Amino acid sequence: MVQNEEEWRRLAAEEDKEPYLPGYTYGEFKALSERQKSREYQKLTQHVTSFLGFWKTCNLSACRRARACRGFLTEAQYNSNPRYHSSYPPCVGPRGARQQEVLASFNAAFGYPPDEDEEPKYAGRGPDGGPEFG
Repeated sequence: MVQNEEEWRRLAAEEDKEPYLPGYTYGEFKALSERQKSREYQKLTQHVTSFLGFWKTCNLSACRRARACRGFLTEAQYNSNPRYHSSYPPCVGPRGARQQEVLASFNAAFGYPPDEDEEPKYAGRGPDGGPEFG
């Protein structure tokens, strides 16, 4: 479908009005600097790391006192080698050492039911030749 310039602008304006992260529409979030975007992503992942209890072993005393993740990456951590992932708080570790654990717990941390199994519901033929359901 060929779109003229006016139609393209209308669709872009609609997309910019869509909710993106808590407190931001997609357009507002796009306008932020890279560091501000990183900070907003870290706020979101702090909820998951708090749910997982990363604060218990965190190096930051503010996290341990609050019994929740409160840490943000420092300038040195942004530029260090090995580099920290910019969307995660420092307790996740350099090179996203605990990133898979955080990603796997997103649904549980925000109260969503776990994803259904990838296993097929039909288990093949039973011993009597009829269908067997697992």
